[in-house]
Order: sequence, then structure tokens, then C-alpha cells
Amino acid sequence: MSTTGPSSASRNGAVISGRVTMTGSAATLATTTPLALWVLPVAVPMAGSTSGTVTVTLVGTGASTTIDGNGSFTLANVPPGSVVLRFQGRGADATLTISGIEADDQISIAVTLNGSSARLDKSEKTGGGNNGNGNQVVGNIDAIDAGARTLRVDSMTVLVTASTTIRHGNKTFGFADLRVGDHIQVKGSRNGSMVTASEIKVESGGDGEDDDDADRSEIRGAVSLLIGLCPGLTFTVAGTEVVTNAATQFQDVTCVTLTNTMLVEVQGIRRSDGSVLATKVDRE
Repeated sequence: MSTTGPSSASRNGAVISGRVTMTGSAATLATTTPLALWVLPVAVPMAGSTSGTVTVTLVGTGASTTIDGNGSFTLANVPPGSVVLRFQGRGADATLTISGIEADDQISIAVTLNGSSARLDKSEKTGGGNNGNGNQVVGNIDAIDAGARTLRVDSMTVLVTASTTIRHGNKTFGFADLRVGDHIQVKGSRNGSMVTASEIKVESGGDGEDDDDADRSEIRGAVSLLIGLCPGLTFTVAGTEVVTNAATQFQDVTCVTLTNTMLVEVQGIRRSDGSVLATKVDRE
């Protein structure tokens, strides 16, 4: 995608490539086209028609682009520091802040839009700086190998050494405190598909912000108000909104076969808005 913006933009700026999933009322117009973006396989419910156009603007610079029919976009010549992306269209008007950008970074992100909310589901950064921490991975822990002290975040392997700093807000965590389904931000040095972590920030709420009040929840009941397309479903159980993502595990049912009125047990993380980010959905 071409990017419109100031003709004097630096050729040494960062590049942000993104993948967008839409939930809520706008998602009912969508079609699903799974397509891998680097190491971020995300189902993308985006329509290719003009009426489905979503614009991504780099706030404060005038640079913008539109999301294509596969839900993808690219912004080049992104300045270093922190930037704000604004997503507008298809019933969405939301912003997302990307921090710690350095010149020549290559950043890939996966974003879920729902009205005025933009959630960063996954992120990978390569390049930028010579401090050994120019690589960053954001996502949910899919698996933990305690013996090897490694985590799997999507298709990336994260090596946690004895010197790796692990924290959640103001709390210091040990390796044993990490759990499958936790949303984490990893900084470290990369070698192929492995990142040796210098720092791990646990963001259990899954929204890119520290959430010291996040707690584990279990709810049971019938599914209702089911909307969205896999893996980004939104539905209600026992009066509580439940959200799924690519890390959600399903038992005796799949993301595709989940339907309204189905009795389920949901395990997940209670977020600050009262909804539950599901780590497991079990049909009863």
C-alpha cells in the first residue's frame, strides 16, 4: 500500500506493517481471509468493498494509508519515539499508541478494532539500536517448557535466562509465575526464531497496559450475543462479556462451531472493563 504524507519524510524511518481484525457490529459485514503476516497468523475479517474502507493515520504527521481487502496495511517513514495510529471506518474510530520506535525498525502488529477500542494483540519488532534489545515480541504465551526455560509466543521461542527481568506492574515475577495465556511483552536479542529475553513485562489484561488488578475468572452458562469471526469472537455468558483471541483454547467445541445457546465453561482473565479474556472455552 502506498502511504500519503509529507514529501520530505525521512527514508530512514521505521516501517509499521499491520493486520486488522474487526469485531462488534462492523464485523457482520466481513468476510474471512486468513493470511500470514511475518510470524503473526491472524484471521482477518475485512471486506474489500469501498464501503468497508478503513483508514490508518499517523497522528500529527498527515501520513495515512487504507487497509486492503485482506486487512493489511503498511506505513513507511515512521518517526522514532512514540506514535499514535488512528483507525477510522466501518463503524470504528479508535487510536493505538506504539512506543519505543527507533530508526530503521521493522514492526509488525495485529490489532482488533471494536468501535472506539483498538487492542494490540500481537507485535514483533526487529532492528533499531545497538543495545542488544532491539527486538520485541508482544503476544500471548501459547506453551511453557519449564526444563528448557522457554516460552512459545505464536511461532517465536523466547528463552528466559537467570538474568531475565520479569515484572508485572510493580511486582517482580519468577519464571514459575508465568502461565499459558498470559499476555506479555518481551525485549531481547533475536537469533532466527528465538529471542533471548532481557526483560519480560506481563500484561495479563491483554490490552497492552499494566493491569495489577487482573484476576482469573471462571464462568458457566449459555452463550448469547455471539458476534465476530475467529479467532476474535465476542459473546456473553451469565451476563459477562467474553472475548477470545488466537491463544484461546477450545475443548469439545471449536471456535468455528461455537453457537448461541450452547452451554460452556469459560476460564480467563478479568479485565478492567469487566469483560473476560478467555484462555479456555469448554463445552459442557
